[in-house]
Amino acid sequence: MWSKLDTYLYPLQPSAECPSGTFKLHVSSGKMEWSHGMFGIHGLKQGEVVPTFELFMAHKHPLDRGPVLALWEDLLKGGGQGALLHRVIDVRGKERRVFSAIQVAAEPSGQVEYVRGFMVDVTQSLRIESQHAAEEAIEGAYGHKALIEQAKGIVMVLQAVDGPAAFQVLATRSQHANTKLHIVAEELVNAAANGKAAELLAGY
Repeated sequence: MWSKLDTYLYPLQPSAECPSGTFKLHVSSGKMEWSHGMFGIHGLKQGEVVPTFELFMAHKHPLDRGPVLALWEDLLKGGGQGALLHRVIDVRGKERRVFSAIQVAAEPSGQVEYVRGFMVDVTQSLRIESQHAAEEAIEGAYGHKALIEQAKGIVMVLQAVDGPAAFQVLATRSQHANTKLHIVAEELVNAAANGKAAELLAGY
């Protein structure tokens, strides 16, 4: 199982390079078999080292090593499947976010001889997704800011108050109506366009 591994990670393009690999642990000896991609994720060239479970665990982020090892030990007791999102530190000290899955099949006696699994480096995918989220948040904040400033101006003119006081009027309305501030602002701007801003403010 998992001898061939094809991957696609949103928001990466299907043609984008996605480091991934498969592995197999021989439980009795602690030796492992790694595909080419597994060596790459750890910053190694294939054949550069003899992979072992000890080496495998040594590259886990110190804060993740305990939980990862605990999951492995639990599965080795009686078999099952596990999934992990954790961090790997490669030989250059670079931190990688990886997702891995393991399958442990126990013999009728309960003994486990082999563990098979795969690992996918999701670092780039998570970075792009975080950038997109930040960009959307910034765009939304600026868009709302312009609308709120416009609403503040309407309050300042109609109630003869300064900027902070006008903002407080909007904020108070937002709290009382249990509505987001930018929605309150939009409501007032639309009312002003229809000549009903003073009437709406009177209801605050």
